[in-house]
Amino acid sequence: MKYNSLKDEVLNEINKALSGINLKQHKSLIDNLCKGNRIFLIAIGRVFLSLQCLGKRLSHLGLDVEIVGSITEKPITKKDLLIVASGSGESILPLAITQKAKQIGCRIFHITSAPKSRIRSLADFVLEIKTPTKIVEKNITSESLFDMSSREEKSTQPMSSLFDQVLHIYGDILSIEIIKKLKLDKFKILKNHANLE
Repeated sequence: MKYNSLKDEVLNEINKALSGINLKQHKSLIDNLCKGNRIFLIAIGRVFLSLQCLGKRLSHLGLDVEIVGSITEKPITKKDLLIVASGSGESILPLAITQKAKQIGCRIFHITSAPKSRIRSLADFVLEIKTPTKIVEKNITSESLFDMSSREEKSTQPMSSLFDQVLHIYGDILSIEIIKKLKLDKFKILKNHANLE
């Protein structure tokens, strides 16, 4: 495939996944983010990079964001929100953190592409991004290597690339909605931007 064909295919995949977001789940995430308590974020790999981009933007909006594992991380409480992003819902570190958070009693919001998983079973709220997961079924063929979902979602991209991309773009769309919901001044938001650059 040539560049332009791949570009169109990737963009079409992203658009389809974004269009498949459940609006009730989306509204639930907005409502949970706007409750005024601290927001803790956990994921691994490329998914964590996309989730940190959302965390950075939320901090620009004046929300109190903590990265799990950060040297300056504060203790989570029952009043706080933990956002766990994992396409498969089975990643070891996010699963362990979710189990610990469940014991503490905070709200748990899971962003995933898996219809069923251990993390999803523990979460209070879910936002499902309909993309393939990276979990490989037994007896998988090389031709279906990237069609790893038990559902119909397919991607020409490797592993969880589509999930990572959609999470990043979705986070920016989500942030715009929060700006409108909280009636934030976009110029005042700039005051929360880092200045050691």
